[in-house]
Amino acid sequence: MHRFPPWIWLILAGVFGITASLAWIISQSRAAPIVEKSVMALVAKKDIAPATRLDAEQVQLSPWSRAHLTKGAFTNLAELEGRVAAYPLVEGELVLEKKLAPKGTLPGLTALLPASKRAMTVKVDEASGVAGFVAPDNRVDVLVTIDKGGYNSNPLSRVLLQNLRVLGTGQKIESRPGDKPQVVPTVTLEVSPEEGERLALASQEGRISLVLRGQEDHRVVATQGVKADTLFGAGDKIRQADTDQKPAAPPRRTVQVIRGLQQEPVGF
Repeated sequence: MHRFPPWIWLILAGVFGITASLAWIISQSRAAPIVEKSVMALVAKKDIAPATRLDAEQVQLSPWSRAHLTKGAFTNLAELEGRVAAYPLVEGELVLEKKLAPKGTLPGLTALLPASKRAMTVKVDEASGVAGFVAPDNRVDVLVTIDKGGYNSNPLSRVLLQNLRVLGTGQKIESRPGDKPQVVPTVTLEVSPEEGERLALASQEGRISLVLRGQEDHRVVATQGVKADTLFGAGDKIRQADTDQKPAAPPRRTVQVIRGLQQEPVGF
């Protein structure tokens, strides 16, 4: 049998050893977990209500993936000095610039109002307040029902304003002569000056009802309103009116009859 010289065996052993070492290094690099770089970012320490001033009691620094750090985040508590939340924040949520009121805004209801908007509070009953399901930052339509004046005998209900933002809900005590004080639910809405004028008049002249909208539904729908005399069976009345009409007489035939020098039509 032909035998290889010893030095060849040494070379082959070295090649096999290097190959095994490279394979082990490659397998370890693939199996090693990828460590994401993180940064300390400010998050809500607890649930924060709108119009609340942010401080060390409200927010805290927490590790956050740098790759998933949203634009507008804060990494220093000093950056939030004097800032006020404009929207609710939940515990652990990243504090973002778009969730805050403009710099210099004071805590309170004014922190929730964008430019050119106003806050207006209207009283509603439990039913028209969507049975207590209306919450801040919901969207509602306002309906008004009028049953006095020219609408005394034929009340009218119509959508007055649409897609209004709810700023808050509450209660007030209302007293009337001869009656015990009653707790009346109230809803504060975000309106434009023109919408505020219409809402004030509607509250005085009629009864206000709220209709809760889907949060992503911002469509404005044109409506004609409804009156009492058309509330029920409007289609039935139209069909009945058509039924009551007498059938049209079949067309008559006419011929021209000539008598001497005169000519006249005769139908039959």
